[in-house]
Amino acid sequence: MEKIKKKVKLKLKKKVIIIAILSIIFAISIYKLSFFYFDSHNNKVENENILNNITEVTTIINDKGEKEEIFSVDFDELKKTNPDIKGWIRMDNNNISYPIVQSTDNSYYLNHSINKKRNSLGTIFMDYRNTSWDDKNVVIFGHNGSDKSMFGRLRYIFNKDYFNEPNKNIIEIIDTTNNTHYYEIFSYYIIEAEEYYITTNFNSDNEYLDFLNNIKQRSYKNFNIDLKASDKIITLSTCNGSGATTKRTVVHARLIER
Repeated sequence: MEKIKKKVKLKLKKKVIIIAILSIIFAISIYKLSFFYFDSHNNKVENENILNNITEVTTIINDKGEKEEIFSVDFDELKKTNPDIKGWIRMDNNNISYPIVQSTDNSYYLNHSINKKRNSLGTIFMDYRNTSWDDKNVVIFGHNGSDKSMFGRLRYIFNKDYFNEPNKNIIEIIDTTNNTHYYEIFSYYIIEAEEYYITTNFNSDNEYLDFLNNIKQRSYKNFNIDLKASDKIITLSTCNGSGATTKRTVVHARLIER
């Protein structure tokens, strides 16, 4: 009888421990989820305020007699908020539209917003090694927001019909002088995290051309674009998946005239 009582107590104790552990895990999950939604809300509000108060879209009639929308940014005002501003990115028919900043490393803006407030969604930022938009490969990082913020919408680039829509292959970069630079996508893929595709300096034209051909061959789609050593490109990088994923979604685009 005593043995049965001990077994019952032991089982009960194990159940209590398991319930306690599960309760702790549940509480931590709720906390993290609440923290994410809090950051997501604040990040969305900050960026909407910037879009509404710092940017302007005007309609003009171009040389072809067609209506054309001109997007401009009050960079002087934006720099009062954050002097690290380097430009603005627009793509995916403007579903992605964010300021670009640059720090002295590639970690600060992983968890700081455009207002330099602590935020797990961070903001879009240029590689600290880049010196200007004239570099051969300008690398731009952003989180893969589960709420589709930042570079979260890059996941849709893998949909088979994505590039059937007009201008889905175009990325706009507006520099701080409000000049718009147009880039056409020539490669996109998923890869394990590495240093190669974010190379920013090259020792020779041949080395750079080899780099261009290598990243072009990685692409899920052949865009039939011939690349030259004189081409300048941008590289977008974000996590593929969530949590502690080691995979990256990568998009490359070359500068074109429009």
